[in-house]
Amino acid sequence: MKILALDPSTRAVGWCHAEDGEYLYSGVWTPPDGEWWERIAYFEEWLDNITYETECLITEIATGNQGNMHTNRLLGAVEYAVRKLAWEIEIPLVTVTASQVRASGCHKEALAVASGIAGEDITDGDRADAIGVWLAGWKKIQEERRGEL
Repeated sequence: MKILALDPSTRAVGWCHAEDGEYLYSGVWTPPDGEWWERIAYFEEWLDNITYETECLITEIATGNQGNMHTNRLLGAVEYAVRKLAWEIEIPLVTVTASQVRASGCHKEALAVASGIAGEDITDGDRADAIGVWLAGWKKIQEERRGEL
């Protein structure tokens, strides 16, 4: 199963391609400058292009920013774009939480773990989080297959 894992936002999107339990490559995409709605449109266009041959999409559901409704609305728009694309191209969407990503052991505070998985030096927290999203999502997929959820 070809997987695309995302740590999405309107400013930088960490992404990770994997095939089943094997890491392939990852990176960070940054939209062009513009109004928030323009960045969402760029994100949708980029996402549509990067999902080529993707068979499963894994995304972290943002916990939001307590007290900052504007940020929460922006993160909701990003989540909508991810859900809409998964629905349009008819692939499964697996969601994970920030705590599941942290539990994977690979996240922005664990760059050495991300570097070990990628086989290269990773210095970007968004990229590390995306690898953690894949690990957390892959674990969830395996648990569902075993009937543990």
